[in-house]
Amino acid sequence: MGSKKVIWLMLIVFVGLMAICPMLMAQDDDDDQDIPKESLFTRYVVAGGPIGAFIIVLMVAALALVIEHFVNINRNKLCPPEVIAELEALVDEGQYEEAITLCSANQNFFCNIIGAALSKMNDGYEAMIQAMEETGLEEANKLHQKISYLSLIGNTAPMIGLLGTVVGMINSFMVIKSVAAPSPKLLAGGITTALATTVLGLVAAIPALSFNFFFKNKVNRYILEIGMICGEFIDKFKQLPVENAPAEQ
Repeated sequence: MGSKKVIWLMLIVFVGLMAICPMLMAQDDDDDQDIPKESLFTRYVVAGGPIGAFIIVLMVAALALVIEHFVNINRNKLCPPEVIAELEALVDEGQYEEAITLCSANQNFFCNIIGAALSKMNDGYEAMIQAMEETGLEEANKLHQKISYLSLIGNTAPMIGLLGTVVGMINSFMVIKSVAAPSPKLLAGGITTALATTVLGLVAAIPALSFNFFFKNKVNRYILEIGMICGEFIDKFKQLPVENAPAEQ
């Protein structure tokens, strides 16, 4: 991993920690010494129980996905300028087999599309265009599937929080059923679980859905830009003589 990537990764982690620290360090203003001075975040986790813990796991997974997407979903990764320049030089020199080999050695969005098109040179320009379009659609679907996990977490977390809400309320009503005159303290456990899991679900969902929207727009933009670059590259073969095509394997 290059130095720039490390810097960006550290910056993302730092911003994430800065966002979480206020929750970790938050303290109640209550001066009553009988109330334990725990962090607000810890109270939510404890109150949420197993359901809340599962939502925390989803938060960690979402954070990992966001970091991974920031590192890997960028134009220089999907369409390296140095590889484009090398491919253009090989094609201009008529070294088509070497160009195909270079595409095979560099598995990225651009090279996968161009490699598929170059492999159809013997079948003509139209076959190359068809191979480029089919592979481009496949690569685009891979990118969309990659970022869809953020959407899955964003849509699932509130439902899990709602499950915790229902479970907490059921627990409170069971206390009411079993105790003739339950004190507020007996009811507080279930109600706290209900509200804590709801909050945790929303805290997990809102950033996940926001980043999913961000990366979806980013992916759509890159697909259009790289598609245009691929089209311009394949246009070099419009007038390609048949004898210049690589021999069938």
